[in-house]
Amino acid sequence: MHHPSRYVIQDCLSADADFAHFLSISSAACHGKMVQTTFLNQGDFFGYLSKARWAFLPQVCDASPRVSTQAMSMNVPMLMNRNIMGGWKYLVPGETGESFHDMSDFKDSLRRILDNTRGKNSPYKPLEFVKNNLGNVESGERLLSFVVKHWGDRIKFPPGTSGLIPSGA
Repeated sequence: MHHPSRYVIQDCLSADADFAHFLSISSAACHGKMVQTTFLNQGDFFGYLSKARWAFLPQVCDASPRVSTQAMSMNVPMLMNRNIMGGWKYLVPGETGESFHDMSDFKDSLRRILDNTRGKNSPYKPLEFVKNNLGNVESGERLLSFVVKHWGDRIKFPPGTSGLIPSGA
């Protein structure tokens, strides 16, 4: 299985930087601020993610990028490609991060997330989004409803059961 390189990016752009400059690891402006790695185990990845101001998801061919929910669960906003096959449902501009469509709006989206993640008063609240929309309570209610709908004739739950706690993700 091929695993794409991961990038950990800090602010290494001037206001006029373009995408090619952004991706240039050898650029003097990015030296020490952008790290390219091979595939990382979960512990190492979470270590990098815990130090990041935001996560970059430029890919298109990913039906359900787990890194998006992992980043949000660690309260790390995302800069995500809107053309991604899946995962776009997690992106609420201004709340969980920013998105870009192509080079015509990349620089503006990048500038927004860079500016908004400086300092301590970031407007992004990705962890709050997870708790309100994806956490155990919300997902547990949906999972219970699904199980009852499809197997309610074979599975009986104790009176008052209001949800099932999803696990194993």
